[in-house]
Amino acid sequence: MAQPIPRHRSHRGLFLDRLLHPAAGRPLPHLPEGWRARLNAPLRRSRADALAERAMGKFDTLDRESRFGLVLIVGIFVFALAFLPVAMALDASLGVVNRHYLAKVGDPLNLPPLPQRSTILARDGSVLQHVYFGENRVVVPISRYRESTVQAVLAIEDDGFFKHGPLDFAAIVRAAVTNILAGGIVEGGSTISQQLVKDTVTGDAPTFARKIREAADAVRLENTYSKEHILGMYLSEVYLGHGAYGMAAAAEYYFAKRPSELTVAQAALLAGMIRSPSYYDPVTRPKHAVHRRNDVLARMLQLGWISSDRYALASKAPVVLSAADRNMAQAAPNSYWTQYVVDSFLSNPAFGPTVKARIKALYQGGLRIYTTLDPKSERQAQQVLADRMTGAGLPQSALVSIVPQTGAIRAMAVGNAPYGPNQYNLAVDPGGGRTAGSAFKVFTLAAALEAGISPNAVYSGYSPRTIPNCGGGETWTVHNAEPVGGGSYPLWMATADSVNVVFAQVIDQVGPERVAEVAHRMGITTDLTPVCPLTLGTSPVSPLDMTSGFATLANEGVHCQPYAIARVVSSTGKSVYRQKPECSRAIPVWVAQEETAMLEGVVSFGTGTAANIGRPQAGKTGTGQDYQDAWFLGYVPQLATGVWVGYARAEIPMPYVPGYGTGFGGVLAAPIWHDYMLMATEGMSVQDFASGSIGFYAPAPPPPPSPS
Repeated sequence: MAQPIPRHRSHRGLFLDRLLHPAAGRPLPHLPEGWRARLNAPLRRSRADALAERAMGKFDTLDRESRFGLVLIVGIFVFALAFLPVAMALDASLGVVNRHYLAKVGDPLNLPPLPQRSTILARDGSVLQHVYFGENRVVVPISRYRESTVQAVLAIEDDGFFKHGPLDFAAIVRAAVTNILAGGIVEGGSTISQQLVKDTVTGDAPTFARKIREAADAVRLENTYSKEHILGMYLSEVYLGHGAYGMAAAAEYYFAKRPSELTVAQAALLAGMIRSPSYYDPVTRPKHAVHRRNDVLARMLQLGWISSDRYALASKAPVVLSAADRNMAQAAPNSYWTQYVVDSFLSNPAFGPTVKARIKALYQGGLRIYTTLDPKSERQAQQVLADRMTGAGLPQSALVSIVPQTGAIRAMAVGNAPYGPNQYNLAVDPGGGRTAGSAFKVFTLAAALEAGISPNAVYSGYSPRTIPNCGGGETWTVHNAEPVGGGSYPLWMATADSVNVVFAQVIDQVGPERVAEVAHRMGITTDLTPVCPLTLGTSPVSPLDMTSGFATLANEGVHCQPYAIARVVSSTGKSVYRQKPECSRAIPVWVAQEETAMLEGVVSFGTGTAANIGRPQAGKTGTGQDYQDAWFLGYVPQLATGVWVGYARAEIPMPYVPGYGTGFGGVLAAPIWHDYMLMATEGMSVQDFASGSIGFYAPAPPPPPSPS
């Protein structure tokens, strides 16, 4: 045991030792040998020792209370010296907080708009898809929630929200005591205003400055907005798992319901998820979700917001989830049509000066994008493609339907290529475009008529035929694809029978540059190589472009740019965009009328008889080289439709297609066109085409040739 400190010995530091250890003179606790040796070593007397002895002499004369007071004062002084740097730093931090946060507590706090998903709708207003980036949210006014939904959130998150101010000091103390007793964080003390500020402005960094700013901004928030408005924003802000933000998006994801349709049990389940969406996830942790839901219901009962009977029913209700609407809200498009709409939006400067701005508007702007798609027509197109050309070993197909007078796209379907694993839209650009075969002859024909060539002009039909320096270019030898030819053909008959050698002579006569220029005017947007084989569709094109070109004929020579987006409405309900038809004359009206009359013969007695639907119609078949692509494009006065059939992965010859035979356009594509247009024109008035200015018709047409 250590010996008492001899009071007669001079010892440096003795004064402070006596102050901080009032038991001086009594045996000290065990000390290490080195410390004890240093403590007992005699020291030379210094001036400080003399002052210490004088002070200790006076200290010994004090009573017990005075000694304690002096020790306390000196102790505080020493403590202050030790923590002076911390105090100075804290003072600086408080200064920053005061300058940046507390000084602004009287200023209004305008919250930034919440990111909202946008909605793509069909022509009739039905929802096709919600698109979002990061946060699947739809902001809903508080008036559209049931009272029980609002009460469920308040009961478990902040039942005194309408009674206390921005801060609830009683809740803060209660939460602190509860958490200490529980040994962990089991209860929070933040008000709904504080939580909203944290989620939208301050973030959740665990710092003193952030907490001070959160409190100050909560005061500013309630000085800016009403309690009802704040609660409404909170109901749209909270995260509830699986990318769903807000009660409305969560109601849709978990129950396929609108917020106004939630039962008290469903509302309580969602409210209970606010604390920990993953832990109380009803999809992956149904038992945890039910237990938490019942906690919410019990709190509502305790507050008198629901009756005992209602509590009993709700707490025993099974959790029935529905995935019916989950595919409706996705970050990526969910169909070929919505993919085309998204691409159209992002490429249009009308929706933002930069791609970045357009991306933000689309995925976070809360827009309602009304498209031209007719759901009934789209279902009919998809059904026909499924019935006619779907199955193992069969080729893919695409169908596009356009209103000639406006350019509005009514249907866009892809067959035998489900959107999920195959996201390449064959209707827009099949493999970088495909050869249209004889369907491209309509542009050669338009150029010829415009150049003054008569439908009754006669050409040799003998095959093969060699044309030296065709169109000012290379020598070209061309064959007929059908078992026809020989003798002489008037141009109108060569059109109906799709005689290749005749159209080779026509493009040589008018020039391939003229044909390419007319094709571009009528609706082809891709590059065309101006050579004579162009008349047989050697330059790649898409079903959309080809259908657009035929729509120009249906509209008597006026081309209207195809479009998918009809109008756009902002999140506040204001109309911000309305598409006006972009139409311009491509070819003279008499040329379009004359050509339409010639194309009527294709369906009446030519290569496209399989497309005949028993009303005035015109069209043209097309077959690619080696039967690689099969086409039929046609129209009635009110609607133009194009059909393409071929293999998506490559231009693979189709010499035989099971159930059909050789891959001619009149064999594969024309029946699809027939079935679709028969349904699409049901209820549509029967209209005649305007008559051409030049009369022509064969009194006794030859037997129908094999389709091309």
